[in-house]
Amino acid sequence: MANLRRGGSASLFFIEGDLPSLQAPEFAAALERQRFRSIETAAAEEVSIGWVTCNDPSGGSFEREDIDLDRALWLQIRVDKKKLPMRWVAIYRAAAERAAGRKLSGKERKALKEDLADQLLPRVLPAVQLLDVLIDTKQHRALLFSTSKSTRDEFVSLFKKTFGSADLRPATAFEWAVRGNLALQARHYLEEVAPVQWPSPKPAPRRTAPERQPTSTKAVEAEA
Repeated sequence: MANLRRGGSASLFFIEGDLPSLQAPEFAAALERQRFRSIETAAAEEVSIGWVTCNDPSGGSFEREDIDLDRALWLQIRVDKKKLPMRWVAIYRAAAERAAGRKLSGKERKALKEDLADQLLPRVLPAVQLLDVLIDTKQHRALLFSTSKSTRDEFVSLFKKTFGSADLRPATAFEWAVRGNLALQARHYLEEVAPVQWPSPKPAPRRTAPERQPTSTKAVEAEA
């Protein structure tokens, strides 16, 4: 079995609702429906997101021994992104402009990019990202080894699609406190607390009226 990485940033979520047990056929069936599907031979720019295990990153199997860590369930999310390399587009565009002796119009650039996509994308391998996920079914917690907002959103969406009866709530400091063993009075107080900007902004300098210059006695006598 592959090793779970020991360091790095992570995001914690609380699981709301019930998950099927690992031993239940429904668990493997849920993963199978949302398993990773390859876009290696795709002829268009695509993104594929789905479940895999540490010993089968293809998403073809979900063996119990690959998932069960006793204290938690270990899954991985595989994210493949296939994009047309912009450097190749720039090279072909420069060659086309040299041949034409002028800059390509917007319509011509679009047609060139579409033609290059048909030629190159079937030969381009997608960029692959594997994200570890730990699910503690007893404590109703899920740990995603990433703090990227887009990745967190993708994880929440995939989790909801997979386990429709369960949802995820980010484990903010407020959520930690609410779920703790707080006295009722303290919990009510916490619910009324508003966030405070820290450090507090400095107050604007107080504006004062300019001082009047004293008028000399000679000037007063001259005006009289």
